[in-house]
Amino acid sequence: MGIINDVLDMAKIEEGKLELSPIEYDFKEMVQNVASMIEFRTNEKQQSLTAHIDENIPDSVVGDDKRLAQVITNLLSNAAKFTPANGEIHLEASLAEETDNECELRISVTDTGIGMTKEQKEKIFKPFEQAESDTSRKFGGTGLGLTISKNIVGLMGGDIQIKSEPGKGTEFSFTVKVERGAGLKKVAATGEPMPGEFVGKKVLFAEDTEINREIFGAILESSGLEIDYAENGAEAVEMVKTAPDKYGMVFMDMEMPTMGGLEATRQLRSSGINVPIVAMTANVFMDNINECAEAGMNGHLGKPFDFVLITETLRKYLSE
Repeated sequence: MGIINDVLDMAKIEEGKLELSPIEYDFKEMVQNVASMIEFRTNEKQQSLTAHIDENIPDSVVGDDKRLAQVITNLLSNAAKFTPANGEIHLEASLAEETDNECELRISVTDTGIGMTKEQKEKIFKPFEQAESDTSRKFGGTGLGLTISKNIVGLMGGDIQIKSEPGKGTEFSFTVKVERGAGLKKVAATGEPMPGEFVGKKVLFAEDTEINREIFGAILESSGLEIDYAENGAEAVEMVKTAPDKYGMVFMDMEMPTMGGLEATRQLRSSGINVPIVAMTANVFMDNINECAEAGMNGHLGKPFDFVLITETLRKYLSE
């Protein structure tokens, strides 16, 4: 899913259409959520991930939280990728300058990884290029994340700097300007999910159309939500029955081959499984809604996808 997002972002950059969408948000909470999401990856490699956020940074700032989270995520993911097991990664956010209305924030990611030569640093931000071709083959990746990050930071009035030597690790750092917020302590519980908001939560998405599965996963990827996919109702029934406590909820398409969503729900309910099930359907007439309820579904959402409603549904059932 990350590859799809990278390609779409790169297309926007090439067309000059990448734009920021500023909102008021809790900066410290955003950074903590991103760090928590990446910690799942670093734990797998027995890496140490630490983070320090300057207490002088205002809780509430105005900027594009999702794009800034994307940059921090890319830098942390890059550090995790090129740092060996038992290595160290550190995220630092500090207040560089401030006025009555504006703050300049400095964010850095330091690692004890393989490092880079001067030649490697010179081409690290070029699209589709990693440090070396053999390095790219060994460690993977699209080669777009850092290019996209550099462009996002540029839109925010800053630039990404690199300090690195072979065998001595790497530091990526950048500054961005944000406005002071009005004092919100938390982002309102509406809209699309915050980065890392659903870390540790798992759902099942039963949908036979591949592009719908890809869109669903791509939009929710940064939230940290773990998604398993079923291509028909029979597969969904088997997956839930095999691990009844695995999923916090199930999104169920109504019309699928082999077995539709209604019959799948009936079978799960007759087996005594009470996981929340929400219908995903283009049919929102009262008769269809009643059918969903009679089958044992907890709710329904229309198509095409409305990710504000999907987010509200996730918050409702995953917090219970």
